[in-house]
Amino acid sequence: MKKIKLITITCTFLIVAGIFSTLFLSEKIGDRVSQIITISTALIGAVALFLQFKRDKDINESSFILEFWKSFSQNDDLQQIMLKCDNMLNNKENQFVKEDYSSIVKYAQWLEAFSSLINRKVVSINSINDMYNYMFFVFTNNQYIQKLELEPNKEYYNGIYHAYAEWIKFLNKKNLPIIGKDHPLIKEN
Repeated sequence: MKKIKLITITCTFLIVAGIFSTLFLSEKIGDRVSQIITISTALIGAVALFLQFKRDKDINESSFILEFWKSFSQNDDLQQIMLKCDNMLNNKENQFVKEDYSSIVKYAQWLEAFSSLINRKVVSINSINDMYNYMFFVFTNNQYIQKLELEPNKEYYNGIYHAYAEWIKFLNKKNLPIIGKDHPLIKEN
């Protein structure tokens, strides 16, 4: 917001200076000053447009991230699978029963859709890491989930695998912890 105000004030000053130079300076000097001011105003206007577009993109990205969060948090099946993955991470005992399979598939499909947003650069890992890191890695780094759904159906979850690799690079670069790192989805050679 401060940048927009500064740009507005600068543009106003340049317009006033241009009018002043056109009216009160000699024709040759006034034309030259007026041209410089016109070019400067156009450049500043372009910067203002760029900043506004960037701000709009950030707002849209934030709104989209929150909508995806809402779709997860309002789905009891997804919540239960995450809870079981969490319990399994802490207790090391399998928490799943046969009836959980359809909910596991829903979770994997939700992550596949979410991963496509990462892979197409609709959202950046940096902007989602704090909010989605846990729900992504507690699921993908779960041995049971890997053996039951992710590994046998790898061709259907290309997005998850690609996003996983990118996210791991991000976490390693930032020196951040990886949830369930003892059972990585993608084994390093």
